[in-house]
Formats: sequence, structure tokens, C-alpha cells
Amino acid sequence: MNRKKVICSCYHVTKGDVADAVEQGASSFKEVKKMTKAGKACGDCKKKIKKLIRKLS
Repeated sequence: MNRKKVICSCYHVTKGDVADAVEQGASSFKEVKKMTKAGKACGDCKKKIKKLIRKLS
């Protein structure tokens, strides 16, 4: 996984940021959103984030 790849362009959240949130206990999109702000604006990244959470869990 390329940890530097931006998954949420609105807030410049990377795959690594999402992975870190999961490692810190986030287990849902809502929890990742709260920790990283990813998905708070346009929501285009929601599916990608959910898929990444499943992959990392």
C-alpha cells in the first residue's frame, strides 16, 4: 500500500492517515472521519475509505 497516496482530496488525507486511524482503534467510516476529517466535505472518498478499512481490519 502506498501510504502517501491521497484518498481524500478535500482534506488531503492519505491512505497512511486512514491506516493510522484504524491502528488507533477506528473501525468504521464514521470513526475514521472523526479522526481524520476524510469524507467530511464532498464525500467522494467514502467508498474508498470503507474499502480500505475492511482491508486493514
